[in-house]
Amino acid sequence: MDDQNITLAKGDYADLAVAPRRVSGRMLRTLRSVAEAIFSTDDGPPPRDRMDWLLGDAEDFLSRVGSQTRWVMRLSLLAISVVAPLLVVRLPPFRSLALRERARALTRLERSKFSAPLLAVKALVTLLYYEHPDAAREVGFDGGCGGALPRGAE
Repeated sequence: MDDQNITLAKGDYADLAVAPRRVSGRMLRTLRSVAEAIFSTDDGPPPRDRMDWLLGDAEDFLSRVGSQTRWVMRLSLLAISVVAPLLVVRLPPFRSLALRERARALTRLERSKFSAPLLAVKALVTLLYYEHPDAAREVGFDGGCGGALPRGAE
């Protein structure tokens, strides 16, 4: 059986069916450029396949949420796209900057009084990014609760 042709049975899992696309390509490209800058290291951006996975997950999530949430995310990405480049004396849009400049622009934006839009976007992409099994392994998450058990819980 081909994995691409699996369909869900009706009933409890009907809500997992593919949501209609309600997220623009421009919004996803900007989101990718922000996520790459957030999760970049001295070695460069995160693996392309992980970014593809993140964008697919983000698109699915944003297609399922209410229009207000999508609007807030769209407005937040627009604010980042315009304001962040100006903080490193570059012209918008944000996604046209080189990776190092994007990372520097986000650092400056995060330290400025205009950081609220970045906080919203960063919260979303961080939650989604660390759901990826490879990312979870990299930070040592083993699927358990972690930490000490409360007294008497043994």
